[in-house]
This record gives sequence, C-alpha cells and structure tokens, in this order.
Amino acid sequence: MHERTRYTPLTVEEQRFAEENHQVVFWYLQDRKLDPEEWYDVVILRYLLSVKKWFQRPELHRWKFTTIAKSDMRSAIGNHLAKEARRIQTVSLYENVPGCEDMTYMDTITARHLDYINYGEEEMNISYNVKIPNKADNNKSDEVKALDNFLDMKDMRNMCFECADVDEGKKIVGRLRSYQKLKGQKDLYEVFRIKQCVYVVKAEAKESPKGISGVKKSTPQISKAKKSVKRTDSIKAVS
Repeated sequence: MHERTRYTPLTVEEQRFAEENHQVVFWYLQDRKLDPEEWYDVVILRYLLSVKKWFQRPELHRWKFTTIAKSDMRSAIGNHLAKEARRIQTVSLYENVPGCEDMTYMDTITARHLDYINYGEEEMNISYNVKIPNKADNNKSDEVKALDNFLDMKDMRNMCFECADVDEGKKIVGRLRSYQKLKGQKDLYEVFRIKQCVYVVKAEAKESPKGISGVKKSTPQISKAKKSVKRTDSIKAVS
C-alpha cells in the first residue's frame, strides 16, 4: 500500500462501498471464532484501508474484495497478537509456575532480585559521632517509655493513663509495677489504678490528683492514729 493512502479520508464513493461490504468484517471474525466486541476495533481500521486500496490500486481487482479485506484483517490480528506477546504480563507471586507442579513464582525469588526493587528517590542522611541509643530502650513498652519521660520532668508531679477498659488498665499497672521493681524505684513514685485509669504519683508530690483518694502511704498513718485514740480511751476508762 502506498504511504500516502494510509491517512487519506474516504471519498463518498469509498464510504458507500465500505458500507455495502461491512458484513465482511463480521463474517471474518465469526470464521476465526473471535468475539466482535473484543476484536472489532482491531480489524475495522485495516478493513477501511482495504477499501482505500481497492479503489487506488486497480491491479488488485484480479481478486475478490473479500479476499483483500480478509488478508488485511488477518495481518491486523497477527500484529495485535505479537504486540500483546511483547507486553510485560502482570502475575501474582503466589501463582503456580506453569509446568512446575506446586512451585510458585515466590519460590523463584532470590537475593539478587532485590537489587531491582525501587525504593523511591528519598535522600539518605548520613551522620557521624552520634549518640548511640541504649539497646534496652528498644524493648520498652510505650507505657514504660512514657514513665521514664515523666520521671525526668521535674515540674510534673503525677500522670494518668486513660485505658480503653478495666482489663487494659490492669495490664498497664502490671507492666509499670514490674518495671518499678526491676529498677528499684519503689521510693520514687507510686502506681495504682482506679477503674480504667492508671495513675503514677511521685513521692515528693504532696497532693493527689483531683478526684483520686490519698496516696496509700498515708493509710497506715490514719490507722495508727485511730488505734492510738482507742488506746487512750481505754486508758481513760480504766483510770
């Protein structure tokens, strides 16, 4: 086909001829057992070029137009299939490799393939002579880390963990008390729970948070006072 005929619009006569023989497209697709909804757009442009070629090249009239059209549409289908074969196919790593029984594509991944992973274009910051964090800090829970930060705050006297429910509060109390015992910090602060809230009060704090009963250490003093009163009363009674 001449190059100049590829993009030349159809004349009125060519349009009429293309309409009269349009059924050739569906006959050919049916003969190839191809779904028209999928393949019509693939062959229709080549069919229209066949019409253009039929009018501009009279030497082709030795054959039937249907022969010319089918040959061109066969070429269009072949080019489309070749193009699809060259396209990279997306498969799941968990799919079985054809012909390899139960082996999946994931089983074929090696350390060398990791070099092809795109990690993005983010810059990496490299520093020297930095302060190395304590390895033990990586094993601390969020509650323990918050407790350490609280103890370093000189102006803070108490803190509160508001948990989702009572069971979660019990777990946090257990973690904090275990950490307190491990570090030998029983004289530094007190840990107790009221419903789902967990409180930590420093030993030097004189007042308890609003709505919280007094620190437990004051309880023995009150009981001793009561006992002394009773003892005094009993002495008075004897005298």
